[in-house]
Amino acid sequence: MIPEHVKVLEGNTITTLLKAIKNPIEVGHIKAAMAKDAVALLNLFRWLDKELDERKVSEVEVSDRLAAFRKEGSDDYYGESFPAIVGYEGNGAIVHYRPMPNTCAMLEKEGILLLDSGGQYHNGTTDITRTVALGQPSEQQKRHFTLVLKGHIALATQHFPEGTTGLQLDTLTRQYLWRQNLNFGHGTGHGVGFFLNVHEGPQGIGPNMQGRYLEQMKAGMFTSNEPGLYLTDQYGIRIENLILAVEDDRDEGFGKFLRFETLTLFPIDLKLVDGKLLTLEEKSWLNKYHRKVLKEVKPLLTDQDDIRWLESKCRLI
Repeated sequence: MIPEHVKVLEGNTITTLLKAIKNPIEVGHIKAAMAKDAVALLNLFRWLDKELDERKVSEVEVSDRLAAFRKEGSDDYYGESFPAIVGYEGNGAIVHYRPMPNTCAMLEKEGILLLDSGGQYHNGTTDITRTVALGQPSEQQKRHFTLVLKGHIALATQHFPEGTTGLQLDTLTRQYLWRQNLNFGHGTGHGVGFFLNVHEGPQGIGPNMQGRYLEQMKAGMFTSNEPGLYLTDQYGIRIENLILAVEDDRDEGFGKFLRFETLTLFPIDLKLVDGKLLTLEEKSWLNKYHRKVLKEVKPLLTDQDDIRWLESKCRLI
């Protein structure tokens, strides 16, 4: 029992906020981990391309191979930050799907694959989702993917006053889906730890009055940007990068503003992008992002075929 004379204060513990705001040294390590993580994903998708030319591949095998590539590619790798979500076709529409050996789907050279995975490295924690077309996507699939991408870009490029909450930011990612009477049933973003919890508070970006979505975004907070769209028994789409809130150096006399810096380094599947639905500004962001991926990841590659693969995936749109 707490004595009656003791005043109880409710709220986040001091350490929660200290962990949430990454310092420059942590940020530098996270960027290095992101580049290594990108090489593991490149190896996975290169391997998958070759295997699917010869045979079907199970969702579980994809998950196992990705974990192996992460381990082989870095001495700093500790383990998965969570069990990989490998959702092929209709399984991709199950938001928290996890493939099991006796029931998982078999991938073929067609359809859509949603891969949500992450690694724990001694120098950072990663969490990335990529949705890729294994064959020729339909016009509807391209339209849906591009609407999700537009929302992703809207958050990635937003400038906002200090004190803005995740609840306020969430609508940015849904606006293009809402115009088509579409939506997704999960939050847009969660905080990420530094070699700690892949889901870590206090901040989050989401559509309701939950406490984490009411938390003010502060410089140094490391958060996911992951809008999606899910059609039951058909396919799922999610595009997830990790973003860092940083101070904007412009001063127009209206107080301090923040913006986001995207730290994840892996191509977004251009095969699924309908360029006619993107504005010039959105195309510019996508091209700039892919140039950054190429600049940071290419020096880590030694195989010329890997380099050519990355260059093709980072081509201008």
